[in-house]
Parts: sequence; C-alpha cells; structure tokens
Amino acid sequence: MRAPSSDRLRVAVLLDGKPGHEKQTKGILQAMQTMVEVEVVHIHAGRLSPLAQIFQTFLLLMPGKGPSNPLVAGADLLLGTGSQTHLPLLALKKRYGIPAITCMKPPLHLRERFDLCFVPEHDGIGEQGNIMLTSGAPNCSINSGMHREDHGLILLGGIDRKSHRWDSERVYVMVKRIIETEREKKWTISSSPRTPQETVLLLERLAGESENACFFHYKDTSPGWIEDQYDINSVVWVTADSISMLYEALTAGCKVGVLPMQWKRKNGKFKKNEDLLLEKKLVISYYSWVNGESNWREDIELNEAQRCAERILQKWLPNS
Repeated sequence: MRAPSSDRLRVAVLLDGKPGHEKQTKGILQAMQTMVEVEVVHIHAGRLSPLAQIFQTFLLLMPGKGPSNPLVAGADLLLGTGSQTHLPLLALKKRYGIPAITCMKPPLHLRERFDLCFVPEHDGIGEQGNIMLTSGAPNCSINSGMHREDHGLILLGGIDRKSHRWDSERVYVMVKRIIETEREKKWTISSSPRTPQETVLLLERLAGESENACFFHYKDTSPGWIEDQYDINSVVWVTADSISMLYEALTAGCKVGVLPMQWKRKNGKFKKNEDLLLEKKLVISYYSWVNGESNWREDIELNEAQRCAERILQKWLPNS
C-alpha cells in the first residue's frame, strides 16, 4: 500500500446493488469529501452462493495473494456495506495490502480481519479495537434547517416475516388518527418496497378522502425524493421496522415519532433499536403522543456518517 498524500485519498468502494447499503457508503464518502479530496472507484460485488462463500473463506486462509483487480491498484482504502461485500473486501485487502472498512457487522470468523467496522449499537456487540459503534447506520441525510412546521411525513415499512407481524388495519388506524388530529399540517404518506398492496390501497383511499394528506407510492418517486421530504417536513412518523428511515429522519433534524409493530422476538435487533431510541429520548412513541405526552426534542444533533468519516481520516490521514 502506498502512503496517502496529506490531503487526498483514493477509495475503492464495493457495491452490492442494495440501495440501503449503498446509501451508507455514500454518506461516509460525502462526509469525507467535505474535509479532504476523495477519489472514488466503484466495484460491483457479485452475489456469492453459500458454496462460493465457503470457498472464498478457505482462500483467505491459504498463502498467496489471490486474484487481482486493476481498479484497486493505487487505492488507499477499501470500503463497503453489506454481507455480500465482506469476503470480496478481505480478498482485495489480502491481494493489495490495503486497509478494509465495512459498515455492517461481519460474522465472527471475519471480524478481526477488518481494519475498521462501523456497527450499529442495536446489533449488540461492544466497542473494541476495530469496532466503532454507531447510532443506527450512517446515511446521506443533512440537516438543512429548512423544515416547515405545517408539513409532516409518514413513512411505511412493511412485511418482514422474521421480525414482526404487519397489520394493515392497525397501521391504517394509526395514520388516520395522526392526520385527523393534526389537521393544521399537510401530511405526505409514502410506501416502501415491503409495504403490502392491502396497506397501499387503504392509505391511498384515506389520502383521497382527506383534505390535508396525499399518498406517494415508492415506485412513483425519483432518487433523492425522500431526502427532499426530510428537508421540508418538520415531523416524521416512521413504522418501527424501518430502522434506516428512522435514523435518516433524525439526521435530517426532523422530530421523529415511531409507529409500533408487533415483534416476534423481544430480543431481536428491531425491538432493541426501538427501545434504544425511546430510552435516549431521540423519538416519541405513538402511544405517548396519543396520551398527550409528545415532548418532541428539537436539540438532536446526529450525524453518524460524519463521525465515521472523522474516524477514518483520524486513523489514515491524521494531518488532514
């Protein structure tokens, strides 16, 4: 590995094709670019079958440098998010001797091979050595300070059979109560890829019957739409299963409320995340709001992408 210049880094980024994962990487890169010059090289990581993963793990343990990739030559750092990037990142680290950074908790047998891991605290591991805990995942949100008090946003997750039971009627009742109670606000409601059609139809009908609400199907929104909504809306309600959107809204400086889910596991990461957010008073719960206990906090400053970027530069470009 060559020594980085005093004010410039070349970063080889591995992408797995998942927008949520790539947002985490992009958020860190954007934060780094506010402090130093960063040249980015994108590499698409193919999906590995279970058998291929076993073979790749075996190759990591064997002597030799492994396969080369001309795009990586001359890079200072390797960065990626998602389990499908873990083995390719480590293979390239082995080949070129470049530090490897990941934004997702690697499996135990790979963890010590990374130079730095950004791990959400709800994943339940301690901060040590190469592990830096974050409040949720880093993201691309920025607090623009342009929020309108008369605008609110409601974001829906959806079905995940492992973590929770999704009840369309229950979600409909909660959303209806919010927009009917706070009629002075103009509400924007939006679905996500996991939102079932039954829920979409219920909320489309609700918005059509309401003077202060509109509904957007996620398929009809363009890239960057959600970030624009965070800029505009002062209050954002998010279903508790949508961890990334909760932290995006908080990072954007919005007042955030959580619409509860029926969890299948009391010790699962989704339930842990909801409990952490409520314990830290970063969000309010729907039931607190119903009971008139909506003490919205307006002093939250959360920017985990910035913290991650600062840690990277402190470690590999200390004079920047």
